[in-house]
Amino acid sequence: MRRLPVLAVFPMSAMLATLLAACSNPGSAVPSVRADTETTEFKVRARGELIASESLSIALPGSIRMGFNIAWIAPEFSDIRKGDVIARFDDVQIQLDRETSALAVAKSEFQLANAERLSEVELARIGHETEAVEGERDISETFASLDERLMSRNEFIDALADLDFLDAQAGFLDWQSDTFDQRIQAEQNLIRAEQQGELTKLEKQDMALGMMELRSPADGTLVYARTRWGDKIGKGKRVFPGMPIGLLPVRGKVKARLYVPENDAVGLLPGQTVRMRLDSAVEREFTGVVEAVSPVASPQSRRDPQRFFSVEATIDDVDADLMHVGSQLRAEIVTGRVDGGIVVPAQAVYGDADAPHVYVIDGGASSRRGVTLGQRSPDLVEVVDGLAPGERISLVTPPDAG
Repeated sequence: MRRLPVLAVFPMSAMLATLLAACSNPGSAVPSVRADTETTEFKVRARGELIASESLSIALPGSIRMGFNIAWIAPEFSDIRKGDVIARFDDVQIQLDRETSALAVAKSEFQLANAERLSEVELARIGHETEAVEGERDISETFASLDERLMSRNEFIDALADLDFLDAQAGFLDWQSDTFDQRIQAEQNLIRAEQQGELTKLEKQDMALGMMELRSPADGTLVYARTRWGDKIGKGKRVFPGMPIGLLPVRGKVKARLYVPENDAVGLLPGQTVRMRLDSAVEREFTGVVEAVSPVASPQSRRDPQRFFSVEATIDDVDADLMHVGSQLRAEIVTGRVDGGIVVPAQAVYGDADAPHVYVIDGGASSRRGVTLGQRSPDLVEVVDGLAPGERISLVTPPDAG
């Protein structure tokens, strides 16, 4: 696993010794520190809370696909009995949508009845026009069969033209009659399809109105679930079926979730030791082990852009009476250790990773010297080669540095 950024803490005793040494060195014109061998732990400080390692999830049934706005929810960490109401949802919009759907269903019933009446009228029209065309055609055929010597040329042409027109009109009416049932059926099927869609919505809305209260499936202590943004579920939040609203943790089944600022997270790895103290019992220290580290840093809230790595840690000895889900805690994660080595403040090392160097002070003069680095953090750096114990190095670039 790649190494991530980490905040190490310079031991307080070493820091005091450094300051005293710097102040007690009257020959030095710049602040400095003496490189001594010592045992140092690299640590990350973090804040976090206890979360459930085993719990019963409470969510809306997944049988309906629509969102619900929480109008009321039981207080977090309250004791819940099986069958108690955990949350109530706002039904105003659903009621309005149901009325709209019911109106659409009634409208489709009217359209079907109206289509039936119009079909009877249309069928009668086709019949009457067919009879009229047949009568006119008989007359035109009579005129067309007369001796053309009894009619003028124009009259004879008009009679033939009328006959062609009436033949075409009769053909069109025959088509309307033959396709009448098909056309009426298609129109009614379209209305019925739209009606079925509204009936489906109505059924869905009636089902939703029957889910306006969410009850607990078991006894336990209610813990609010979180959204994908990390915000806790609460009044006014919009939730969807299958989305957890709350949890009922199993007693004594807890672990720690810690948050480390992105800039401080160097060297976090699973298996590292964690020391933690609950805000409600600061006199007791508990130990644990890093179980997982999030692959990327992310904000804890959409309102705060600061990014954190999330670290989950098991707890060696869980006190079920003291440790409750949601309890706040402070922790330090041990990311490394140097036994009998030289560790100096990071500000005393200059250059990049390929050519790190320090400024060694000897009397009133300073000289640049390349060093080899080992473990490091934003505050501390292990020097594995290039410095001897007891040598003094500058904390700032000396005025005579070349």
